[in-house]
Amino acid sequence: MITRPSSIAALPVLVFLALALVYPLGRIVALGFGEGLQVAFANPHYWSRLGWSLAYGLGSSLLCIGLALPLAYAFRYRFFGRDLLLGFSTVPFVLPTIVVAMGFLSLVGPNGLLGLNLYGSPWVLFWASLLYNLGLVLRPLVALLPNLQAPLAAARTLGASPLRAYRRVGVPLLLPALLSGGSLVFLYSFTSFGVPLLLGGPMWATLEVETYNALALRLAFPEATALVLMQLGVTLVVLLGYLRLQAQWALGLGGYGAPLPLAPKTAWMVAAGVWGFYLVLYSPLWNLLLRALERPTAWVSVWSNLEFTPGSLALFNTLGFAGLALLLVLPLGTLYAYAAWRGQRWLDLLGLLPLTISPVAIGLGYLLAYPGLRGSLAVLIAAYALLSYPLLARVLLPALQTMPKEVVEAARVLGAGPWRRWVRVEWPLVRTAALAGVALALAAILGEFGATLTLQRPEWATLSVAIYERLGRPGALPFQEAVVLAVVLMGLCMALLTLLERGFEQRRARGGV
Repeated sequence: MITRPSSIAALPVLVFLALALVYPLGRIVALGFGEGLQVAFANPHYWSRLGWSLAYGLGSSLLCIGLALPLAYAFRYRFFGRDLLLGFSTVPFVLPTIVVAMGFLSLVGPNGLLGLNLYGSPWVLFWASLLYNLGLVLRPLVALLPNLQAPLAAARTLGASPLRAYRRVGVPLLLPALLSGGSLVFLYSFTSFGVPLLLGGPMWATLEVETYNALALRLAFPEATALVLMQLGVTLVVLLGYLRLQAQWALGLGGYGAPLPLAPKTAWMVAAGVWGFYLVLYSPLWNLLLRALERPTAWVSVWSNLEFTPGSLALFNTLGFAGLALLLVLPLGTLYAYAAWRGQRWLDLLGLLPLTISPVAIGLGYLLAYPGLRGSLAVLIAAYALLSYPLLARVLLPALQTMPKEVVEAARVLGAGPWRRWVRVEWPLVRTAALAGVALALAAILGEFGATLTLQRPEWATLSVAIYERLGRPGALPFQEAVVLAVVLMGLCMALLTLLERGFEQRRARGGV
């Protein structure tokens, strides 16, 4: 039974979800189950897009798992730059998709530095997915490996080599975490929009891209809603599996532990291998920074070029919309985390739903559910809040769950009520985690692309939309201005990531709180 304070905390979140998620999705379901599904099921092109989306999600998961396993083993040891590289593995996750896509276009696009055009091929999409999602699998594995020391030592005592012990003993014990991380990678790849739209071309468009095309290019609302239903069916099944797997390994998640020593020669060999891998994997981002310096005049023209949305207006809109969305994200994320901490598991599941719904589907749902509010800034801000508040909650909730129970119990024994305990005891203990969660949510808002493209008005163009505008025009100057704006957007997200990492470090220093 949910306690009264948690019920009160959950009520505003439930009302928001009803208006911002359930009702718009209900309109999609109603329209999709009408004429939409009949048309979609009869079209073999849509089935091919569903098949490719499934293959893309599954292939990305296997690729990330296959590479995260040896990397996690390498990160278990001390070598030059270990902490820097481990921290950097989460950088791409907070970068906007359009920034990552710009990095690939500048390196292996039609006018790329390498002269190798991978645009419109599946290989560049898998590369981008690995760049984005590797940290989702790697970081939990590195945190779990210290718990395997005793089983691995026993296997070594019985004569197994380090690699054989890791493969035959360690990997089976890590399997729930591997499948959990792989499920997340599948969800993000299966529902990806920006990278396939900008890099895949029509042949490798995902179901999400087809939904946008049906909506924006042909105004085929029934077909678009049917595609959303097809996508929802897959994501809900995977989400349920993810939650079940997460429950199996989350309790065993310890600290990162001290890295194990290596002989100097071996340490340098490990460092060379890991550094080489990261330099290749993240080469699109390094190249993006270099390309931004090629044409200094673009840094001047981009801010006032009236042929496109001026960069100054796009930056103002991006920061302004993020600030407005934060007014909703802060109370929603905090109330949800508190209610899930004090309440039942169904709250946790419900709070994850926005992360499984594509931004394009959210935008489509709002157009169907609230036609009178089309062109309203309130709808765009609601979409931003819906897509980002769970990120704040997902950082804050573990901090609440690992809070020292004796401190909270002492406050209760001394007569403090639930809300007074929250303000005077509990909130100060999790404030650092909340700040890190805010940084993650803001990074998601700054780079949001799918919902913005669906709901935007010309005067609302953000940095992401301004980059997309320039990519649609031929010529060297528009492309160079797009690179400059991408670097600016990446700088904003990197600043937020620094804040996020600092919050995590302070939590570890305080014993995980």
